[in-house]
Amino acid sequence: MPTETNHVAGSSGSNDNNKEIFQTIARKVKDGMAVLFLGPGAVVVKDDKGNWTPLTDLCAAFLVNKYKLQLAENEECSLPYVASLLRVRNLSTDNVLQEDVAQFYNSQANKCELHPALEQLIDLRFRIIINTTPDNFVTRLYDEVAAPYHADFYNYYKPGSAFTFDFEKDPRVVVYNLLGTYKKPESLVLTYKHQLNYIKKIVGEQQNERLPDVLTNAFKDFRYHLFLGFDFEDWNLRLLLDTLYKNVRENIQPYSYPLKGEPEADSETKVFFQGEFGMQFSATDLYTFVDQLAQEYNNLDSPNTSAPTEKPKAEVLILHNEVADKDAYDLLIKHLRNLPARFYTFADATGKGDMQTWLNDMLQRCQVVLPLLSVDFFDDQNNPALPLLEDIVNRNNPRKGFLVMPLLLKPLTLDLPLSRLGTIRPPDRTPMMGSASESTYISETVDSLRKYIENLART
Repeated sequence: MPTETNHVAGSSGSNDNNKEIFQTIARKVKDGMAVLFLGPGAVVVKDDKGNWTPLTDLCAAFLVNKYKLQLAENEECSLPYVASLLRVRNLSTDNVLQEDVAQFYNSQANKCELHPALEQLIDLRFRIIINTTPDNFVTRLYDEVAAPYHADFYNYYKPGSAFTFDFEKDPRVVVYNLLGTYKKPESLVLTYKHQLNYIKKIVGEQQNERLPDVLTNAFKDFRYHLFLGFDFEDWNLRLLLDTLYKNVRENIQPYSYPLKGEPEADSETKVFFQGEFGMQFSATDLYTFVDQLAQEYNNLDSPNTSAPTEKPKAEVLILHNEVADKDAYDLLIKHLRNLPARFYTFADATGKGDMQTWLNDMLQRCQVVLPLLSVDFFDDQNNPALPLLEDIVNRNNPRKGFLVMPLLLKPLTLDLPLSRLGTIRPPDRTPMMGSASESTYISETVDSLRKYIENLART
């Protein structure tokens, strides 16, 4: 339906609590820890009357006009409904409908005027963008600013497992069309029957028909998820999220912002999504949210801007050889920063006086110590914590709020005192770095730390 988007940024939900949420999300986006989900209400263009309208609604209207459908006032002119109605009435076939939709989007590709909110979102640093509409016009916006990206899609009729993107080594944003793309008409998921069969495929026994593990596993590493322009009364959204979040429910924080003027989800729907996925529903509309998010994002570099507002639940001391093991530390900290914790290294002791005194103070202050182990860890010229190693190990008492968790980075024969700790990661003592399971080991370690930190309040 057409929507009016003249609004005053911040006029809805601009209290201090919302500001804190905006600041937290902005920080996570800037740190590359956020996933953007675009629903039909997020991909909005200017129609012939000058109104901002979801592109899928215009596509549905195109099909209604082409097939001369007469819709009653109580019938919705949405793409899944119209496509399904055409099939039920035997007015078209799946293949022809897919070609029709591809024709419509091809006609719009170079002429439609996208809402400025999409441009604002593209200027931010999302790690993954999941698009649930047939277009790939988001990539057009990246092309306009010569920004790098990796685009891919799920092919409904010819699913495969060719998605091999390396999130650890490749910094490009991933733009993934979850329900196909108009550029490959046979890939499109259009009707309700398509939607149901699609869900069966991606949860089925055939590995090549599932969504790529590389993609779904990344959700727990980039755990702040923004759902823009979704109708949570849509029946298939429950099944879709259940599939996407099958193994990561405890590790994600999703937020929902609706299209301006759309009715709120009812209480039963909210309770379901809150209970199953931890979804936070906001009364702030999509466009106001994007304005506020962009503002907070740009303010992060301002010297007058405070630090992230998410309060740390733990303080963590990382001990490592800051010269030899810098690359491994840089990789780990990208994942560790997603935890509700504040991290310290030897670099934080600069200007704080005697190093041994600083270390003892930190051991009194912190709840977690992470020694990053390699042969170079034991270089006393670059690791001032070595004289305290016995004391650090003896302090290990997780139930009393002090955890020492050595992380084995590289091949090493463990001797006392570290070898007697049962908290070493990985548990099988396979070095993390350079192994085929590097990402798995890091994710499992971060998950374990998250659970420990979340439970610290009980100790």
